[in-house]
Amino acid sequence: MLNIKYEVMKYDVIKYEKWIVPWFLRRHIPSLNLGPDISPLNYFPHADEDGVNINWAHGVNSEKELNDALSGKIDMIESDVMLRGQGTDTQTLVPVMAEYPATDSDLIFDKWLEQILVRPVWLHADVFQGPLGGKPRVDGKRFIKHVKRLFPVCTVSLGWTTGFHTDMSQEGYSWDNVLDMYHFIKDGDIEPPLVINVRASLIKNSVPQIKWLTDNTRSAILVWAEKEDFHKVHLAQDLMYISYRFAPHLSYFDIPREETAIFLKKNRNLSSDKLNPLVMDRQTVLFKPEAWFKMGLHVEAHSILPSEEALILQSRAVYILTKTKYRPSSVLSLNGRVIFLNRKNKPIVPGETGLNIYLRSTSYMDFEQINGIRCFIGLDGEVKVAPSHLYRLKDDFTKSMRFTVGTSNCIRFKVIDAINEIIFKLSVLHNCNTLESVQRDTKFDLEFKVKVSRDIGDEVHPFILKLEDSNRVAVLDELHVKHGENL
Repeated sequence: MLNIKYEVMKYDVIKYEKWIVPWFLRRHIPSLNLGPDISPLNYFPHADEDGVNINWAHGVNSEKELNDALSGKIDMIESDVMLRGQGTDTQTLVPVMAEYPATDSDLIFDKWLEQILVRPVWLHADVFQGPLGGKPRVDGKRFIKHVKRLFPVCTVSLGWTTGFHTDMSQEGYSWDNVLDMYHFIKDGDIEPPLVINVRASLIKNSVPQIKWLTDNTRSAILVWAEKEDFHKVHLAQDLMYISYRFAPHLSYFDIPREETAIFLKKNRNLSSDKLNPLVMDRQTVLFKPEAWFKMGLHVEAHSILPSEEALILQSRAVYILTKTKYRPSSVLSLNGRVIFLNRKNKPIVPGETGLNIYLRSTSYMDFEQINGIRCFIGLDGEVKVAPSHLYRLKDDFTKSMRFTVGTSNCIRFKVIDAINEIIFKLSVLHNCNTLESVQRDTKFDLEFKVKVSRDIGDEVHPFILKLEDSNRVAVLDELHVKHGENL
C-alpha cells in the first residue's frame, strides 16, 4: 500500500520548456504550465512561501471525499492506493483508493489521477520501521524503481512506520533511523524534490536527527499527526521547535486539529518565544560546520557528514580540525558529546574502537601520522592521554584510566590543555537522544590530570578529532570550544 500526496520544495529557478524564469520574477507571471513536481508554495498563491499555510485533507479515498476536498479550501489531498481486495482471495490488479483494513473503494486510481495530475503530486511510502512501528508494507527499493519508471516527474515522500503509547517522553527517531534513510536515499540516487515525513508526537527528541538528515539530502519535511498525538503534553510547544529550526519554505504541517493548526499559523514567526527552555540551551552549543576543516580521504563517499545539529564520521581515514588555532590555556576547553553506533555489528577492538582528540599537533596532513598529545576515549572503557609520533620526546607521559561505558555508548567530554598538564573529563550519559540530555553545567563522572613537558611546545595549534575504527560510526554534537574561567 502506498500513500499518495502532492507537493515539493522551492527552487531558485522554475524551468518552463526552453526558458528559465528567475525566481524573483515568479510573482509577476500570471500563469505557467507547470507539472506535478511543482511546489505548492508556487502553485498556491496564498501559501506566501510558508508551508504552514498549506491546508491538508487526510484519507481522501472515496468519490465523495475527493469531490468535497476539491470544492473546499483544501490545498493538499492525502490519499492511499492499494490493489482491489489486496491480501484477500479476491485480489485483482485494479488499483483503488483505500487504506488498510479496507480493501475496496468506489474511487479507482485512474479516476483519482485524472483529477489530481494537474496539481502538485507526492508519491509517499513508509520504507523503514520506525519508533513503535510495525514492518513496512512497501518494499522501498521496488517503490523507488517503479516511481522512477512510471512517474519520474513528482515529489518523492519517504517516512517510517510509527506507533503510539501513553508515555512518549523518551521516544523519537534515532540516529540509526536517519542513517538508514540517508543511505536509502543516496543508494537509490533520489534527488530533490524530496520530503521526509515525521510524526508530531516524536519530534521533541528528534529535531537534531531530522535536521541532520534534511541538511544532507536537501529535503523538506512534513510533520503529520494522528488523533492520539494530541494527548501528548506540550505538543504545540514541540511544533514550535520545528518552526524554529526549519525554514518556512522547507517545512509543512498536516495537523488535523483546527485549534492546534491555528496556533501554529499564528505563532509560526514567533516560535522563539514559545520554545522549551532546553531548546535555547542547545542553541548555545550547536555544532558550527563553518568553524572546522574536513581532512583526510573525505573523497570517500559519506565519510564526513556535517550539519548545524551534528557531525557524523564514518571512516578512520577522515578527521576534522578547528580552523582557529589555540594556544594552551587553563581557561580554554574543547567540549562535546560522542555517540558510537555499531551499524556493522562488529566487536570492540581494545585501544582502537573509540575517538581520538589531538592537542598541540604540528603535523596532521597524513591521517596515519598525526602528532601531538593524543586523548583517547575507548568503547572498551579506557581513557588515555599519551604522546603521538613525538619521536624526540624525553619523557613518556602516558596515563590511562578505566570507566564504565554503559549501554547508550554516549559520552560527554571536556579537554583542557592547561600548558603544563592535560585535564580530561568524561561523563557517561544515560542517553543522548532526548531533549532533556542537552548540555548542562554538571559535574563529570571521571576527571584525571596528566603532567606534560613544556618541550612539546606551547605555540598555537588546532584541536583535531578522529574516529579510530571504521567499523563504528561516531555522531558528534554540542562540539564547541569554550573560553572563560568557569570551565
